[in-house]
Amino acid sequence: MNYLDTAFGQLAFAWKLYNYGLEGRIDLAELDKPLTFQEGGMIFVLPDKVLDSPDDLIIALQNNLGIAFGAAAITLNRCREEVGVTLANPIQSEVDQFAGLAYQIRNAFAHDISEPRWNIDKPRYARRYEFGDVNVDLTNIGKKHFEYEDIGGPDVLFHMQDFGARFVWF
Repeated sequence: MNYLDTAFGQLAFAWKLYNYGLEGRIDLAELDKPLTFQEGGMIFVLPDKVLDSPDDLIIALQNNLGIAFGAAAITLNRCREEVGVTLANPIQSEVDQFAGLAYQIRNAFAHDISEPRWNIDKPRYARRYEFGDVNVDLTNIGKKHFEYEDIGGPDVLFHMQDFGARFVWF
């Protein structure tokens, strides 16, 4: 619970940074220059150039966004665990549905945060989830690569955070 606001703040920041890049407002030459960090007894030198083109910048920003999304999803599920909400069988209440969906999104990212993949092999999770402002159909999702559209868009995770704050760890 201590890191939920930070995780979602990072997700919002990653989304804003991605948008900033899409608008062409990041100076690649200024950003991707030689850089040395010195702190205490540590010296860390970054490579002179890590991005070859504006397209590489957009890909890096997309990757950053995906990692931030996965970290927020993992943190959201961890909060569910910390307050003692278990994975119900059968899934019935809205809180049960929240817990099941949070767990499934977490699973998609926990095994490979860079290339998230659904892993819905238990029939009880292959279902429609409806709670609060969330309506997600994972009936036939199986083991495909995760896409934001699978859950109705990236904003759904923010709706889940709001639902959790109002009904799960209030």
